[in-house]
Parts: sequence; C-alpha cells; structure tokens
Amino acid sequence: MKNWEEHRDTILQLKEIFKNKNEGMDTEVEVLMPGEEGFDSSMDSPYVRVRYYADDESVYERKIDLHETYFNKGIDELVRLIEHFIQEFEMEIEQTEFGGG
Repeated sequence: MKNWEEHRDTILQLKEIFKNKNEGMDTEVEVLMPGEEGFDSSMDSPYVRVRYYADDESVYERKIDLHETYFNKGIDELVRLIEHFIQEFEMEIEQTEFGGG
C-alpha cells in the first residue's frame, strides 16, 4: 500500500485493539508498521502478524496485509475481517497439526 500513512490513525486503532486481545491461548496477534521493531523489511506496508504456537517447538506465522480496500470499511468491520482471517489460519494449523477435517 503506497499511501499507508493516510490510514495511520486507523492502523494505530487496530494496534490498540489487538494489543491485548487474545484470539486463543495459542495465538499472538500484532499489528506492525514500517520502521517499528519486529517489522519484516521485505514488506512495504503495515500488516497483522499472527503467530500460532502449536507446541513448544512448532510456531506458525502468517502476515495479513492491510490492503488499501480494507480501509473503506469502518473500524468494527475491519476488526471482524481480521478476526475472520485469524480464525481461518487457526483452522488450517489445527487441520495440519491434529488432522482435523
């Protein structure tokens, strides 16, 4: 997203919402912006990093790009969309780890 700075206030809201929000005991969610500690330099715009801890040795990670079109939604709808992506990721991991169908 080239002009992510124009959505800085919304991104900061998302950071605060997900800062202490726990999607599950095994899931860590963090909103990251360019220039912040932990930001993946191969990314060129803000994203949501989701880490799923399957056990002491297995950590799965997904980055959810914050596409420009997402910011056409209200903050509540955007949070629900991100939560939906997180739930999909958790289900994929559970199917992989535990053979769920």
